[in-house]
Amino acid sequence: MQQDRILVVDDEEDLCEILQFNLEQAGYIVDIANSAEEVIEKKLYDYNLFMLDVMMGEISGFKLGTMLRKNDATANIPIIYLTAKYTEADKLRGFSIGADDYISKPYSINEVLARVKAVLKRTSQANANIVAAPKPNEIIPNKEEDILIYNDLQINLINKTTFIGANEINIKKK
Repeated sequence: MQQDRILVVDDEEDLCEILQFNLEQAGYIVDIANSAEEVIEKKLYDYNLFMLDVMMGEISGFKLGTMLRKNDATANIPIIYLTAKYTEADKLRGFSIGADDYISKPYSINEVLARVKAVLKRTSQANANIVAAPKPNEIIPNKEEDILIYNDLQINLINKTTFIGANEINIKKK
């Protein structure tokens, strides 16, 4: 079984070392970066989880999270924010960027480990269910169920139903 790789990004070196030690004791492979600028130089697609502080130098954790979500290679890698920014507005901003969890400092290491385990379990199961996305404008026949798929359009050839997204569309036979 392959170990999950985690990238911890925080400008507080002591916190990074504590997190690294505890995460490694829990069986993860952990790398550290002390700034968003360091992160940009890494092979980010190798990681299974990003743990980001919000308040860092030139590039904040929120900005870094936005960059990670916009990059196709990292868009589906989960993000957990570990930060002293604890207001509801801060949390909502983190989740709107695409955070999978948000933990306010000070935190318990046991809680962090439990949340890391939960996020990795949830996202690994979700990623296992992802089928390669079709190319835009490609019609894909599904032989098992005889369904044609074109972007958001689905036509079931057996029961003669048509959907755009989750909405059924009534189409006359002609």
